[in-house]
Amino acid sequence: SQPRTHRGKERFPGMTITYGLMERLEEIVEAGDGRARVLMKTKVDKLLTDKEGNVCGVECTSADGKTFQEHGPVVIATGGFGADFT
Repeated sequence: SQPRTHRGKERFPGMTITYGLMERLEEIVEAGDGRARVLMKTKVDKLLTDKEGNVCGVECTSADGKTFQEHGPVVIATGGFGADFT
């Protein structure tokens, strides 16, 4: 058998890659130039679409019950975010 999974110094497969991606995303968010925003404890209620049916934003509800919209590229992630310690 040949190794088929990247294993970094961490115990779990892929953790090195995932951690590196998370660090880079945090850097982009902290730059504050609007390229990315991470919304914790936020429920997406509706995907917003343009005339051609392309997703161009979301309508959300924050943990305190405020409804708002975010426009731009959308990344859909399901199943929770394990490092959400907020």
